[in-house]
Amino acid sequence: MRILDIDLDFFLERVAHYRAAGGARLDPDEYPPWSVDDVIAFLEERCGLTGTLPGWAVEQHAEIFDCWREAIERGDLRPPLSVTHVDAHADLGLGESSYIYVLTKLLFKPIEKRTHPARGQGGLTDGSWLMFAIACQWVSDLTYVFNGRDGRPVDLMQPVMENFDTNAKNIQLAGITKEDMRGYTPSRVPRFTHLEPKVPFTWIEWRAFKDDDPYDFICLTRSPEFTPAEADPIYDAIRERFVAELPLPAQRREEERPQSRDW
Repeated sequence: MRILDIDLDFFLERVAHYRAAGGARLDPDEYPPWSVDDVIAFLEERCGLTGTLPGWAVEQHAEIFDCWREAIERGDLRPPLSVTHVDAHADLGLGESSYIYVLTKLLFKPIEKRTHPARGQGGLTDGSWLMFAIACQWVSDLTYVFNGRDGRPVDLMQPVMENFDTNAKNIQLAGITKEDMRGYTPSRVPRFTHLEPKVPFTWIEWRAFKDDDPYDFICLTRSPEFTPAEADPIYDAIRERFVAELPLPAQRREEERPQSRDW
């Protein structure tokens, strides 16, 4: 199954990094958004969208992990998933310590026990959720469509790549003991216990990207700390035009909760 995963911060002229959770929205003068027309043109002409797809519209990107888990449990999503990640960030954990938890602890659990990982600092976050989805073996291949102007993403994550090499063509997570991880340096590949399946990984600058193969699902994230409020009309336009919304995990739990009675 093919998934188009979109973060609103992709549609800005500049990329913000290292923003505090719950912080203020960006200044639109420093981070001007694209026009709605240009966004729709990109999604139709570069991503091949022609109408609505089932999916989710959320505020924070880590929510998509929960959406996928519940959809997989229901049988709506059937891994492995071919993911196109249209985002200003790779969401593979750069700048965070969550890779230590993934490589030294999560990967030593059976596959079925990995789907409810630790959250927050040192665990699953908005900036590392894709690494966790890969650790769950949900992802067959990943295409990262980025909007930088340097010709290459600046946030590729060495510890998630095959042979710890950011030039590798595959993501490949390695189970590593805590003792061996303590000796890890960027210049030396640590000793590992086992290797997870390879996930073919492609990064491509948006001007060079074009994919006409149809998608099965769509995901949209606002990422308020990384976008100005002036970008919200883009979010609304994508949501209205392309997302046939499925219940969010919290909504589903609320629907299933017994209704209170006024005695």
